[in-house]
Amino acid sequence: MVTVVLGATTTGALIGPVSFHRMLAGRRLKPQTVTWASRLTVVGLVLLLCTVASSLLLILRVALHSALAPRLVAGVVCWYVCCWFVLPALARRRHHDQPS
Repeated sequence: MVTVVLGATTTGALIGPVSFHRMLAGRRLKPQTVTWASRLTVVGLVLLLCTVASSLLLILRVALHSALAPRLVAGVVCWYVCCWFVLPALARRRHHDQPS
């Protein structure tokens, strides 16, 4: 049940920026639109991470019948966190620290 609800909320958060763009285009609200779209995207990524982890845990617990499933899921979650949050944060910090 949790996995399905997470999937539904993820879909809403990740489609939200498209709605903002479509409904607010041409209304001179670009800074606000970008801010809200960015926030929804980050929320969507966090929810997607939770959805993937929940799905993996559900499937791997049934398929493996072992205590290995949570460890595998933890490894995948670490990989996603690194790719989606750590590397962009490092790139942002590196770019911010460089002189213009």
